[in-house]
Amino acid sequence: ENASHELQTPLAIAQVKLDNLMQDETLTERQASEIQQVYNELRHMSQLSRNLLLLSKIENNQFKEKTSIVVADEINALLPHLETIAGDIRIQLLDDSHNTAIACNHVLLGSMLTNLVVNAVRHNKPNGLIHIHLTPNELTVANTSDDPPLDPAHIFSRFYRTPHNQKSNGLGLAIVKSICDYHQWTITYHHTQALHQFTVRMR
Repeated sequence: ENASHELQTPLAIAQVKLDNLMQDETLTERQASEIQQVYNELRHMSQLSRNLLLLSKIENNQFKEKTSIVVADEINALLPHLETIAGDIRIQLLDDSHNTAIACNHVLLGSMLTNLVVNAVRHNKPNGLIHIHLTPNELTVANTSDDPPLDPAHIFSRFYRTPHNQKSNGLGLAIVKSICDYHQWTITYHHTQALHQFTVRMR
């Protein structure tokens, strides 16, 4: 946790300096390309550090505050952000929850929803779909895909990546599983009719 926290400042400083350097009009095309690649790697490292820090905080029980939250309201509030992440992939929300509220940590719920959608985007196809179905007891996120089924034995392991997706840092689903464990929820994965489907049972 301390290492992940301490890394944030030097990574941020390095990114700012690269931002400034990229404004230099005397850079050649090759130099600009090299700087952009370094910048992308630093951004990846920063995200990895933040994810490791979040996992550490969850496991050390640092998210103690729980409130009554209407999950449908939280999803609707996040939708503009999620649609930006999805790009040309369409998100369909089916809300059968009847405004049911659950006791959970607000920050962790938002993180879980975002990570599930990010995963659905990464394993999707161009102009694909993401289906979000909410009931009083369950949340299901399913996405279209041409990829084969994921490995259920390792899918929630840290740093697990498929041969079709090596750009991920492999922590998104590990974070989702940790958040579910924290709330004593269960999460299952199924692959059916060319859909990757994750279901979180919250009661």
